[in-house]
Amino acid sequence: MTQNHAEPINRGVKNRPQTNRGVKELIETEWKIIEKLQKLATKTPYDKAKGFYYQTLASHVRTLSILLKLHAPEQSIDLAQLLSQITTEAKTLAKRLKKR
Repeated sequence: MTQNHAEPINRGVKNRPQTNRGVKELIETEWKIIEKLQKLATKTPYDKAKGFYYQTLASHVRTLSILLKLHAPEQSIDLAQLLSQITTEAKTLAKRLKKR
């Protein structure tokens, strides 16, 4: 007995051009995301939304940290300062939310 192999449903994937981004482009993108999240977190009047933005911001800072370690280790000092600011702001928000 022989079995016929089924063709995959998404056949068009082979013809789609792939975009390869370098580390520099990914670092620039992460910085843009971080800056936007910081603006959103400072502008929102709701503590719950601020907590969400700061959690997301911490995740992107972690990703940026890894990218910088791989590509540009001399910039890690600025990143450490940014992370400490985010941590202190997140702690104060967590305390305010617990009091409510």
